[in-house]
Amino acid sequence: MTPPEPVLVQGVAFVVAALTGVVCGLMLDAYRGLRRVAAPPAWLGHALDALFVAAVLPVVAAGMLGANWGELRVYPLAGLALGLALYLALGSPVLLPAGTATLRVAVRAVAAAVAALTWPVRATVGLYTRLRCPPTAAYAPPASPPRPPRGGPRARRGKRGAS
Repeated sequence: MTPPEPVLVQGVAFVVAALTGVVCGLMLDAYRGLRRVAAPPAWLGHALDALFVAAVLPVVAAGMLGANWGELRVYPLAGLALGLALYLALGSPVLLPAGTATLRVAVRAVAAAVAALTWPVRATVGLYTRLRCPPTAAYAPPASPPRPPRGGPRARRGKRGAS
């Protein structure tokens, strides 16, 4: 039989587990921000969910191993849940919108840089396409329908209300 752990060791294990919960909450917010900005289709969203779980599991395992050296106890699990709940209640309402906005700005900056770097190629391909392949009659836009006479049907009848 092993002697009971000192309260200080249990407190440190609880705090490490709570910090692991906060890290999991930060990872969740980063993932939620990425999903909001990217808006992937449903099938890709499910695959990303699986990747997120695969990324969080080692963090939780390392946190639990660091908190209580692999022994299954209730208080580190409670610390993990408490840390996650506190982060989601206090940190997430502030950090998620800020992170999402930052991610949107970063995506727009990368898109603008790619557009600026690829502009000469896109312009050359567009010019080549217009010069080499002029539109034919088959690809010409359809003719617009004839316009109705001005004034509509009532203009032909004369005064308003007279039949």
